[in-house]
Amino acid sequence: MEKVVQTIVKKLARKLGGQLEAVILFGSLAQGQYQPGESDINLLAVVADGTSIHALRNLFLPIWNEHGPILHRAPLIAQESVFTHYRTIAPTFAHHIVKNGQILFGPPDYMDDWPATDPFDTSARLAWEAMQVSAALAPDLLEAVETAPKLVQLRRLARRLHGKPIDKEKTAVELFALIQHHLDRQVTALLGTPAASEPPTTTAALLPGLQATYKLSNQMVMVFHRLTPHQITAIQWQALSQRLANRCQGLKVVTAVQLQLATKIHRPLDVVFQRYQHEWGSDPLAQINLSPRQILRQAARLPAEVQIDLLPNAYLTQDDSKLHDIVHDYQNKLLNIQLEHELLCRLQNIERFVPPEPLPDRTTPLPIRIDAIFQQLGQWVEYYYTQMMNVE
Repeated sequence: MEKVVQTIVKKLARKLGGQLEAVILFGSLAQGQYQPGESDINLLAVVADGTSIHALRNLFLPIWNEHGPILHRAPLIAQESVFTHYRTIAPTFAHHIVKNGQILFGPPDYMDDWPATDPFDTSARLAWEAMQVSAALAPDLLEAVETAPKLVQLRRLARRLHGKPIDKEKTAVELFALIQHHLDRQVTALLGTPAASEPPTTTAALLPGLQATYKLSNQMVMVFHRLTPHQITAIQWQALSQRLANRCQGLKVVTAVQLQLATKIHRPLDVVFQRYQHEWGSDPLAQINLSPRQILRQAARLPAEVQIDLLPNAYLTQDDSKLHDIVHDYQNKLLNIQLEHELLCRLQNIERFVPPEPLPDRTTPLPIRIDAIFQQLGQWVEYYYTQMMNVE
């Protein structure tokens, strides 16, 4: 796999020349935790503004066709101006790169002036990730195609928090118990003993410590007072899944403190848009005050992640027969960004923004339509970033 990485870097440097600013290896391979057959090879390529995504695709697609099963994904592709903003609006990613990344191409001091990370950002992101992977505790509630990816994500997070390889025989319950062991220690060190960690006055007989339940889309979120390894391993997750089978299509598990951290700092838009529908017990989300800066930061991060991560990964790994689908899917993502913007204008009284040019119609060649999608994503990032900085 080291040879595959070297091949990618050499081809990027040879084909792009002065347009290539840096190539950084991050993730499990950079940290010495790579698991063959399970881990991705994570690369970030920072390129000059105006670098053609089509030239990058022509360069990378043959590599993908040969080594895709090893790579699992395309490199992140970030133009320099967008990435300068991204380091601020996605500080946990920037912190991971600085702490664990390896510069494979570019000046040795490339990461020297990156902004520091607030420990609250780190804990909030981890709390949100832990809640997402907890769906693996109740696989019977998930669609068949979701079960294996959720278990892989669960194992990756456990390995990242544990800091070393994990026994492949560990069950989802054991992995989640390990995650909560490390996460609880980190959150407690950060917050001490906050008011939200006081034992609830109302709980469920079958699930001691259960504090609240929410509906999140078609999933149930169970909020506990605490999630100790002993408590997690004592719960009969399969029996719980059977009881919930007619009520939801997925289960997420979190503590009240972790839910507050995750929504206040990492995902405030979930609260702004009232995505959590309170069903039972206390309401931890009613106690948080949202910051306009955090709201705008997440709004900026969403189009940036599409522009740097999701769209390049789709475009650089699919053959021409899939291009119509890619254009359709990512035009829909832009539509969702626009719809959420309209809601933010009404709910948060922010200035309305309209991209300077509409997307081209269906008769336009596909490469031009893809360029237009990238361009609009960049405009949304710039708009929200500017709004965020003005709030500060």
